[in-house]
Amino acid sequence: MLRVLLYALAILHLGPGIAFAVLAFGCGDTPWLGAVCGRGEMQAFAWLTLGLWAVMGGWAAWRLRRRPAG
Repeated sequence: MLRVLLYALAILHLGPGIAFAVLAFGCGDTPWLGAVCGRGEMQAFAWLTLGLWAVMGGWAAWRLRRRPAG
């Protein structure tokens, strides 16, 4: 149960943090993010955060199911 809580807290904090870093460094003079940088800043941040939460949540669920309880 503690492992699930730690994964959930990590995902909730890392999602926005990684999204911010991607927007800060990926939308500079030469935007390598393309369509994401063309949107408004808050909209891009929200979509990146939601996408990262989905990816990290899927990875965590796969990892927790793969590992035996104990």
